[in-house]
Amino acid sequence: MRKKQKKIPVKPASLEKPAQLSDRYSYLLLSAILFLALILRITALLDLSNSLYFDFLLWDERVYHTWAAKIANGTYQSSSVYEMAPFPAYLMAFIYKIFSPDILYIRILNIFFGVLTCYLVYLIGKEMANRKIGLFACLVACLYKPFIFYSIVPLKTSLSVFLFALIIYLFVAILNKNSMVKVLLLGIAIGLANNVRPNCAVLIPVIPLLIIWSMYKGRYSLKVLTATLILYIAGLSIAMSPFMIRNYLVAGESAPTASQSGFNLYIANNLQYAYPLPFASTSPFEQGIHFTIEASRRVGKKLSPREASSYWTNEVIKTAIEKPGAFLWKICRKTIFLFQKYQLTDQYNISFVSDFVTFFKVPFLGFSFIIPFGMTGMVVSILVYRRFLALSTIFFFYALTLIIFFTLTRYRLPLLTILIPFSVIGLNNLLSYVKKKQIRKIAFYAAIVVTFIVIGFLPARRTDDMTAYYNTHAIVLNSKGIEGQAIRYWETSSQMNGRYSPFANLSLAGKYYAKGNIQKALHYLDKISDGSFAAAAKYEMIGDMMMRQRKTEKAITAYEKSLEINSGQRKTRAKLVKIYWNIDKQKAWEEYDKLEYISSFYDIL
Repeated sequence: MRKKQKKIPVKPASLEKPAQLSDRYSYLLLSAILFLALILRITALLDLSNSLYFDFLLWDERVYHTWAAKIANGTYQSSSVYEMAPFPAYLMAFIYKIFSPDILYIRILNIFFGVLTCYLVYLIGKEMANRKIGLFACLVACLYKPFIFYSIVPLKTSLSVFLFALIIYLFVAILNKNSMVKVLLLGIAIGLANNVRPNCAVLIPVIPLLIIWSMYKGRYSLKVLTATLILYIAGLSIAMSPFMIRNYLVAGESAPTASQSGFNLYIANNLQYAYPLPFASTSPFEQGIHFTIEASRRVGKKLSPREASSYWTNEVIKTAIEKPGAFLWKICRKTIFLFQKYQLTDQYNISFVSDFVTFFKVPFLGFSFIIPFGMTGMVVSILVYRRFLALSTIFFFYALTLIIFFTLTRYRLPLLTILIPFSVIGLNNLLSYVKKKQIRKIAFYAAIVVTFIVIGFLPARRTDDMTAYYNTHAIVLNSKGIEGQAIRYWETSSQMNGRYSPFANLSLAGKYYAKGNIQKALHYLDKISDGSFAAAAKYEMIGDMMMRQRKTEKAITAYEKSLEINSGQRKTRAKLVKIYWNIDKQKAWEEYDKLEYISSFYDIL
């Protein structure tokens, strides 16, 4: 029988002695840093409140707000597996139930999560090394611009970063000193994180294996190992079972994650289309539905969202087998993207928003500082102190999910809760090398830093495409009735000829069509290619124009072309039904049956 040891130290002995100042005044310094974190986030929120973006909900924000409001008032009904991660919606609904369905409360909640994340980064640094490292790591997290920004917008990013930081803290603390309570909490935290960011599912088996292996190496008894595993599974079950039971009761599937995984995998890895795809809307309200409809069309039978997700997953696997070289090259490029200074964002661009929220013009710490020093700290720490290998393994597996799916800024942020402490530890090691005049170690450290700086600035993707943000700003302006400025932003986006310029062309065409300027509307529609994600909407608008000119046959041709591209559009199908009702009743009933079939997929919210 193995004897139980009281502790499996993850901290290197050389890092266990904190500096006297940080030891004596650690709680005072920590309180000051956390207070600064709170003040910065409140100041940022107040500045945001003076901008157009404060009371305008962007795409995912609107989905979760609508979903949460329906849960809170008891009108949420769906017979499908959750399409999007459900925990944020239920948490928001709880807040709405207590107060009111005002998104301001979610912004305040995110500030709370943001400050708690800074505290958890302190605890992670303290568990990895000492209080001094923890305090400096906390200060970096406090001043890290994306952490501040995503603490004031009503996305689920702040919650996901907080939960990931909690997981990392509990993991490192358990490796330092086993605690059954922390093991239970760790299972709960991972279960909740899985229902916020489904890619956290990769951690479900990895983390207990790392803990059990470390405990085995530390000569813990079989009884303790078994109890640890049971408590972890219990915590995981507590967090995940409510969502799995609901999925089983309403859809007959005890799905542990949202049904989007296959769609997202295809978006991220298909070699045929660049995102956005022509057969699916970019709207988060409809995108998953359109993917399910398209998969059903291709296989010739109605699929559930889970079955459709499996279909798209198989499509990616098929592509990887048929074109291994091209597929591998895409994965290599995405690996480089993970360490790039510039990242694609799908909701906000902090640099763009800073033109309207001047708080973010302040040169706070950014990713270009954290990534080279964080990765260097990780590499050096692994080579010198093998105990850091377990934490680095978690970094690797989560990073792998980003490479496989998306490397968007808000998906990458959780990794910073690991990188920030490592960057501080690495810089602390560098100071030690300098003091001891260890030239070889200094050169080795510098070489790794330079390597990651070079990777960060490699010309691997277009970083100047701002068309999505010009479009979004135009939408916000238009919603406020500032039409002239909105048109100017759309025109700028159109002239940029970037990834999302077709949306600007579509919006401008709609504006000029509404004004009766058909010629100018057609000019902008002509700029949209048939392979564009806006092609289906383009032909729908052409159909509307033809109907306005009483050219019924041309309108029918345009609507059918639109549905040929994206068969999941209800409005377009309804327009065909209306036309045929006056000229061909049999055809009208055929189209009506198709409309009923398509409408049966729309039961997400």
